[in-house]
Amino acid sequence: MLDSCAISCYKGCMMNMKTIAAFFAGCMMVAPAFAAEDNVELAVGQSKSINLTGNPTTGYMWSVAEAPDAVQVEVNIYAAGSEPRMVGCPRQIVVTVTGVKPGQGVIKLVYARPWEKDKAPLETLHINVNVK
Repeated sequence: MLDSCAISCYKGCMMNMKTIAAFFAGCMMVAPAFAAEDNVELAVGQSKSINLTGNPTTGYMWSVAEAPDAVQVEVNIYAAGSEPRMVGCPRQIVVTVTGVKPGQGVIKLVYARPWEKDKAPLETLHINVNVK
């Protein structure tokens, strides 16, 4: 028969195993998920957010490679949906596009490690934008 110390140790080990399993189940899927529109229509002063997924703990980041003068583009990282904050877990990336003057063009976003200048981005996303 197991004494209370052995039972406590067993329960603690099982909890740790569940934590490790949850880590591997939820965080090992690090490939970015892309959910962006191909075309964005804006009025001057209007903003639109595009949600992407990334994994900044691996060094990969979304950044703006090209954008027309008609828009301002901001890239922000949020930890929503990735609690607890474990290394290797994906993060929600919100790209906000704001129309600043009438015009059109293509926004080019790249998912890469900024210091790996000689490597091609892991992903490239092109978004057509029209500001009226």
